[in-house]
Amino acid sequence: MINVARYNNNVSSLVPPPSNPRAPWQNLKNSTTKAGVCRYATSSSFVISTFSICLAISLMTKFLNMMLIRFQQPRLILELSVGLMLGNLSFMSELLQMVVPQLVSSLAEMGMSCYLLVLGLEMDLTVLTKKPNREEIVAYTGIISAFLITSAITPLIKLAKDANTIGFIFSISITLTGTSSPVLTRLVTDLRISRSDIGRLVIGAGLHTDMVTMLLISLSLVFHPYKSKQNGQMKLKEGVHVVVVLVIIIVFLSTVLPIFVNWVNARNPIGKPMRGSDLVLFVATMMILCNVGPTMVGYSPTMASFLIGLAFPRKGRLSKMMITKINQIMNFIMFPLFFIWVGALANFGEVKPDESFVWIKLLFLFAVVTIGKVLGALLAATLLGFPWHVAVAIGFFLNVKGHFHIYVAAYALGEDLVTTGTYIMMVLLAMLTISLIPLVVKLMVEGARKRSPYRQMTLQHLNPSTELRILLGIHGPQNIPSMINIMEVSRGNKATRIGVYVTDMIEINDCNSTIFVPEVENSSLESTTMADESVVNMREQITNAILSYIEESGKGINVQRLLAISTFANMHQDLCNLAEAVQASLLILPFHRNQRPDGKMDGVHHGFRYVNRKVLRQAPCSVGVLVDRGLGKNQKGSAPTACIEVAVVFIGGKDDREALYYASRIAQHPCINLTAVRFLEETSTEKSSTKKARKKLRSVIKMEEEERKLDDECFTEFYEKSLSQGKIGYLEKHVIDAKGTVSTLKSFEEHYALFIVGRGGRVNSILTAGMSSWEECPDLGPIGEILADSDFSLSASVLVIQQHSLDGLENEFTVMSI
Repeated sequence: MINVARYNNNVSSLVPPPSNPRAPWQNLKNSTTKAGVCRYATSSSFVISTFSICLAISLMTKFLNMMLIRFQQPRLILELSVGLMLGNLSFMSELLQMVVPQLVSSLAEMGMSCYLLVLGLEMDLTVLTKKPNREEIVAYTGIISAFLITSAITPLIKLAKDANTIGFIFSISITLTGTSSPVLTRLVTDLRISRSDIGRLVIGAGLHTDMVTMLLISLSLVFHPYKSKQNGQMKLKEGVHVVVVLVIIIVFLSTVLPIFVNWVNARNPIGKPMRGSDLVLFVATMMILCNVGPTMVGYSPTMASFLIGLAFPRKGRLSKMMITKINQIMNFIMFPLFFIWVGALANFGEVKPDESFVWIKLLFLFAVVTIGKVLGALLAATLLGFPWHVAVAIGFFLNVKGHFHIYVAAYALGEDLVTTGTYIMMVLLAMLTISLIPLVVKLMVEGARKRSPYRQMTLQHLNPSTELRILLGIHGPQNIPSMINIMEVSRGNKATRIGVYVTDMIEINDCNSTIFVPEVENSSLESTTMADESVVNMREQITNAILSYIEESGKGINVQRLLAISTFANMHQDLCNLAEAVQASLLILPFHRNQRPDGKMDGVHHGFRYVNRKVLRQAPCSVGVLVDRGLGKNQKGSAPTACIEVAVVFIGGKDDREALYYASRIAQHPCINLTAVRFLEETSTEKSSTKKARKKLRSVIKMEEEERKLDDECFTEFYEKSLSQGKIGYLEKHVIDAKGTVSTLKSFEEHYALFIVGRGGRVNSILTAGMSSWEECPDLGPIGEILADSDFSLSASVLVIQQHSLDGLENEFTVMSI
């Protein structure tokens, strides 16, 4: 039996169970001792009720987050808003009365330990020993400037009773100077600037700022403990004990633990599930390291988790598995409970009317810290030579606060260092640092758009002497053979050079949303380190196949690897930003359906279908959608060795002209046999169409005549360059209407391995009239959909091309260069 009224949680952490708990926790604790309330429960009923309540809170929080996501606010803002709303509801207090009041706070503290452990695992301490790069210079100048200004101002505003002590001044100054790098990385990613120059700089500087400030806080806790002693201070002898224990733990991690980790990795090779016994043994070892040693000498296990994460061996499967699994637990269980805990502590009913002056002090301190960050960024801008307006934006970016800073505010409330009103203001200020970032980015985007207007990037307007740059999107290993073949044939003859940027399209989710860290020092083949094991394995497989192709027959092709990791709602913008950054003339994406073993196409992948449609509307260059039916399957990731029969279908319009320009380029490849198929109206049809044309407006007639003129000029140029030299076959098909077009296309079944066709852009062509009314895949266009249908062929691949045009293009973000 468990005595609920007398149960006491003694788990130690940076924020221990508050010695003077605030409402509603005190009310909840007292409510269990009132007459008429059951004081005893069996162990099983207690565990079941606790689990049920925690699960209900998690599901409720997730549901409200889904409801509020339509407001397009940063994720932490939504989660904090939900926590503040639920934490102040009366029924939530009654719900929490069913469990031990301190249990929720203990789970929140456990979640913070896991959070800091993952934070340490994602950081590399060796960068402190290297020569500072520009990201580290920006981080150092921001830390020094903000710390000095905050340290000078803090004693003057007297926020707490011990406001003039060195320990308090140092603690609050270094805490306010810090940056929440996970929150900043997520913000930059969600705002779709993670691949721009400023995005990379901000992520790198934020990560370094977070690491340095957390290290300083960890070291300060050695002699400034979170628990006060009888004389109010920790003795020097006790401080030495803490240092000795921490050194022993770090030495153990650096010497003995790698042997244990390698042994576990050897017993659990990649591709096989982790053994349960090994996993239990490993978790037990980590729990002992994080809790037993530090707790014995009075050091915070929460901060010890961060130090252990820093010293933990990064090579092998275990570190990646830890990050993945812990993030899953954090997102689904710990974070919802953490924000409910934060919201319940923020009891708005306890705010006193006379606390407005304290709020003014906090606003002033917030402004001072922001000014310090901006001044530090301006100093870095002077040293590194980037514009002042970029430096101001960087200052706001590096002032973002997150989970740890809110946690410290809760600690101050629990220890009666601040009032409830002050605590609420601290939480709101943390939210303000986050909510300002979208506004800053919007201003930067508008400025960048004025300085760098869109340019028309098409194959038709590409200078033949200029290197062709293609951005290839890949969903997974199944796309490797076809994309390598597209890469190979796109270069034409081997005398020309092309630049290919192979981009992995990965959906961001709760498992991998905070586990990727850009390596700003390395911008070659791999520019991002992923901790998700499945993603890492997939990327390695793709990279190895590409490297194998380059070694065998990839001379003249400059291949680089990129990563577009985002939600399906935002992935199109990442792809557009990448295409703009590399100045690509063609962006090729896989079709959202794959071929099954029986030759039919599988079900619709709605996420990638949505991405393709958004890219087609907003891309800054021409776009191709590849329907793969075994193109290059027999080559096993190598360049084609046998000739490929290719047909380019030309009816008319800007997209067909773009497809013709691409076909003329690949026709120069020795393994391509290209046939140009031109559809023309029957002579008798032209007379009937002339009668209908009389009813049209003159502007429409003029536009149609101009389009036909452009079509004739384009095909004449194509004929003179390619057809007259005998390199390309030519078929001319005269048809009456759309029905004749379809029947003619079906006559080509099994004759070609690849069809190239324009998506649309045809002006009232009678040859395709009425097709759009029954098409199911608008991203392929009417002709592309006919060729991609399983009833047409089970072996012919289709490349549908859309020419880039500025007409109707939305004002989207272009990459900002610094």
